[in-house]
Order: sequence, then C-alpha cells, then structure tokens
Amino acid sequence: MLIKRIRAQNFKTYVDLDLDLSVTEERPIILVGGKNGGGKTTLFEAIYCTLYGLKISNAKQFNEYVNAGLQRQENEKITLELHFSGKVLRETHHYVLTRVYMLNTMGQPVESVKLNMNGSIFQYGTATPPTQRAEQKNQVNKIIEANLPERLSKYFLFDAMEAGNLLKEDQLNQVIRENIENVMGFKKFLHFATAAGNLFQEYTAQRLKQESEKQDYLRLIERKKQLQKELAAKEQEYQKNVDYLLTNQAFYQSLKEGFQEQAVLQNKLQQLESQVKTLLQKESTYKNHLQQFIETIEWEVGIPHVLQSIQSEIVLALKEKKEKEHLTPTQVESIVIETLNYLKAQNLLGAKEVAVGPLVAYILEQARSKNARRYYSFWDEVEIQVLENTLNNRYSNAFLWLDTERNHLNLDLANLETLEVQKEQLKAQISGKDYSFIKEYEKVEQVTKQQQQIIQNLKNEIANLEKKIASYDINIYQEPDIRYETLGKLKDFFKEVTSELLKAKKTQIELKMKEDLNINLEPYKGMISRVELSENLDSLTFKLYHQAGNEIFLNQLNTASKQIVVQVLLKALREFGDYDPPVMIDTVMGVLDESSRATLLENYFPALSHQTILLSSDSEIRKDNDWVKIKPFVAKAYTLERDREKQCTYVVEGYFGEKVEN
Repeated sequence: MLIKRIRAQNFKTYVDLDLDLSVTEERPIILVGGKNGGGKTTLFEAIYCTLYGLKISNAKQFNEYVNAGLQRQENEKITLELHFSGKVLRETHHYVLTRVYMLNTMGQPVESVKLNMNGSIFQYGTATPPTQRAEQKNQVNKIIEANLPERLSKYFLFDAMEAGNLLKEDQLNQVIRENIENVMGFKKFLHFATAAGNLFQEYTAQRLKQESEKQDYLRLIERKKQLQKELAAKEQEYQKNVDYLLTNQAFYQSLKEGFQEQAVLQNKLQQLESQVKTLLQKESTYKNHLQQFIETIEWEVGIPHVLQSIQSEIVLALKEKKEKEHLTPTQVESIVIETLNYLKAQNLLGAKEVAVGPLVAYILEQARSKNARRYYSFWDEVEIQVLENTLNNRYSNAFLWLDTERNHLNLDLANLETLEVQKEQLKAQISGKDYSFIKEYEKVEQVTKQQQQIIQNLKNEIANLEKKIASYDINIYQEPDIRYETLGKLKDFFKEVTSELLKAKKTQIELKMKEDLNINLEPYKGMISRVELSENLDSLTFKLYHQAGNEIFLNQLNTASKQIVVQVLLKALREFGDYDPPVMIDTVMGVLDESSRATLLENYFPALSHQTILLSSDSEIRKDNDWVKIKPFVAKAYTLERDREKQCTYVVEGYFGEKVEN
C-alpha cells in the first residue's frame, strides 16, 4: 500500500489541506515538520479517519471536528480524501477514498462515503437504503481490510511516545499474536485444523457399534460444538473489545488526563464562585444591618442621649410614685396603734384616750393633700411604667461595629474584580468536551475482564469434554478405513504446518530483530546474543539475551530503549508479514538520546518501509545536524505553520526552511 495524496477540508486545524505524499524507492521518507500544536497529529488523524471513518454521533462531536476559525455556515461540511494504491492478489489497484460529513436539517450528523477503485465506484451514505448501504459498505470495508485492517493499523500508524506501552505484559502477547496470526497468514491453517477435527469426530460416531455408546458420543460431540460455537462468539466479542481498548487507549489516557485537569479547574472555579458568593453575601448582610441601623437610629443613638439627660428626672418621678404607694390604710393603722401603745407605756398621753380611727383618717388625708401638690402627679400609671422600662433597657450603638465592617468590606470588594477575572479565565480553560467516552471505555474494560474469565471457563469445559470423547474405544477389529485414518491425521497435519511456519518465521524474526537491535539499541549496541520468540501461539512472547548469558528484562529498559525495541519488533513482523502498508510515526524521536537518534536517522528510518511518513518538531529532527543525516532519503518535506489569529494550519515546502533537492 502506498499513500499518494491526502486532502482535508474544514477538518480541525485544516481549512483546505492538499498534500502530495508520493515517494520513490530510493527516497521512501516523507518528513513533515511543525511546532507543538501546529497540526502534525491532526494530519495523522486525517489519514487514519479517512481510512476508517469518523466516530460522530451528535452535533456537538461534529462541531469539535470542524475548523474553529470558520464562520458558521448553513451547509458546513468536513471532507476527507485519500489517494492510495495497493496490491490485491498480486495486482496493483489505484483507489480514491472520500468521506463527507455534515449536519442534516434536524441537526443530526450524516456521512457519505465513496471509493473509486480503478474507475469502479462503491458509494453509500446515511440516507442510502439499508440493504444497498450494507452491500456497498461491505465492499468498501473489504477493500480497506485487504490493504490495512483497522485492528492492525496501530502497528503501522502510531505515536512513538506510546510505542513503549506495547511492551506491557498484557499487550505484548496481543501485539505478536495479531501479527503472527493475521499479518503472516497463519490463521487459515488453524481453521483447517479445526474443520478436520470436527470431521474426524463425526466419522468416529459412525464407526461406533453400540447405539447407546454412539448416542452418548454424539451428545458429547454436540455439546462440544455448542461450547466451541459459544467460545468462538465470546472470543470474537473479546477480540473486538481488546481491539477497541488498544486502538483507543492513547485517546482514553489523554481524555482521562484532560478530565482530571478539568476536574481540578472545576474545583478551583467552584472555590472562586464560593468566595465571590460569600463576599456578596457579606455585602448584602452589611447593607441590611446598615438599613436597620438607619431605621432605628433614634432608638440606637438619640434615645440613649435623651435618657442620659433626663435620667435624674425619671428617677424623681419613679421615687414620687413609690412614695405615693408607700403606705396603705392598714399599714397606717398598724403604725398608729404601735405608736399609741408606745406613748402610753412612756406615760406621755396621761389619762387622755386617743381614738385610732380618726388619727388614721387624719394621716391619710394629710398624705393625699401632699400628693396633690407633687410635680409629677400629672403622669398616669402607664406612662410611669414606660419610663421605668425605658430606664431599665440596655442600648448599644452599632455605628462603631458597622464602621469596622465597612472598612473590611471595602478591602474585600477591592479584590472582587480580580476574583471575577480569575473566574472567567478558568471558564475559558474549561473546554466543555464530552467525557462520556471515558465511562464507555472503562465499561468495555470491565466487560473485557469478565469475558476473559468466561472464555477460560469455556476452554476448561471443552478440554474436559475432549478427554471424555477421547476415552471412547473404537473397534480395532473393523476393517481398515483409509478415509477415517486420513481424517485422523489431518488435524495434526494442519497444526504441524502452522507450527513449522511459525518456526520458519520465528527464526527469521529472531535473526532480524537481533541484527536491528545490535545496531539501534544504544545501551546494548553489539551486545545482543539472541532474541528468543516463543513457539506457543496461545502465549507468544519474546526475550532478549546479553552476550554474557543473562536475560535483558524488558520491564527494566528505560522509555527510550522500549521505544526502540517495539519499533524493531514491529519492523520485523511487518517485513515477514502478508501486508505491506506505509509506516507513519508521530513524535518520532520521543525521548531518545543523541546516540539513539543518530542511529535511527541513518540506519532505521531509511530501511523501515517502502513509504515512511515522519511527523517531527524542530527539537526532534533538528535541521542543524539531524537534517543532514536523513536528507538523502527524503522524497518530500513540508512544514506546518499555525495561524493563531485565523485558527488554522497551512503548509509550506521544505523542513523549517530546508529544501529537498531533486
């Protein structure tokens, strides 16, 4: 497969991209430079999404793909177009694949796909009748599958920074097995072995003499077939989910990081909003207290001063009131009697008798006469009570407290504008992206783990059934049956073919990897004694060994070395496989040191593939010294320039000003 041209209109940072990517045998490299955020990864996505389609389910997702600098139009659409050639059954075919996306009148995303293969047109869209759509879509997918299956694309179109993740134990087996079985064409022989085994079991049932034994045997065979069918379905679902997880892992991780960052921003925003809310509430409370103070200023300020000036008068009034109520007739009578008894005891009255009643009446009369002449006699009982209550009240002047609060509030309000600006800045940083994909990915991840256990249980049950099936004795006295004997050998034959093919490929892969690692793996340059690839298709792994005899453990390699090992592995698997697609690498140098990058530029990239597209910043492939090393192998070089004002990327010839000589 050779990519000749990519066009992208209104796709993310590209308004109208039209890039010639054709190469020659002597110069297989396309070098695309750009600063961070300039559009390199988007170019990568444009090629990938043209091959396999955009995943758009709503208007929001559509708008996230449309160039942000465009003024919104009614018939706004995204167009992706890829020109490429590929060999199918040893014949070269030329293809133009076009995908168009837009929103219909209901605001729902619609897709239109067209594939031109040597003049034959395959076309379908969202509005195409279901039967016709399924037929045309199947044809298009078969053609793409024949050139580069999506499940294998991650091994040919990848980010070098993420390549090291493929060395993780849970993914390495998947990487090698997918390439061995699919890329190298081993799977068809495994299918032949399975089919031969099924035929052998059916014929075995026919040779059993006893009907009861035959029925038991057939039940076991039928049960095994059901379990195998269920296992195949589960494995297909599991494989689909694993492919989904591996394909979307980088996107999930970046989205998860973005989500976590968004959560931090949201938390900061909530804190700022809480501060602003508290401040505004404080201002509102102050205003309420101030209004209350104004409304009660007479009582809060005036009345205390008035009371202070007339306090002595109120005291006199209250005293007069108490004096008025001091003696009752009974009390006066009691005092008069006690007084007269005292006078008699002292012989001060003589023989004269003094009547108590008239004397009491006289005293009370005299008291009433004096009260009539008192100054505060005009106050009635209610007024006296009010004066008494007023005198007993405790008044506090809130002015000083309000004045202190005003000073503090002025300082806080001076910071309010800064808080509002910070709020707006945080809101600008919060993208509003749809993070529902994270939940979907984690759900698939959980389901995949469950499926793995179900698959293992099914395999265990099938293994037990096979033991029971094998325990049936076939009548050895029957006449020889060539057909039966042949069927019995076929299953093992196809397994042996697969095993021999694996051994042959295994030796080639091991030697090629050893050769490339001794050249490219800087920390162990020239020190790799052997690369060992396992022969078990169910658990495909590889190991590296030092000339001293010890194993070089993959998990102990640094990030740069892991990147080299994976790229060498993929190169070997690609070289001996059935597919011959281009290689496209983003962030080509990743975290490589000076020696490693020189080795890649001079030895690895030029021999990597018949077409290699490298996406690099000027700090990865540097134009002062790296450019000279790779220049002889570069067919075309481009630089992506970002227009920040118009929010788009345009392309200029050359790699940061360095031109490619014909």
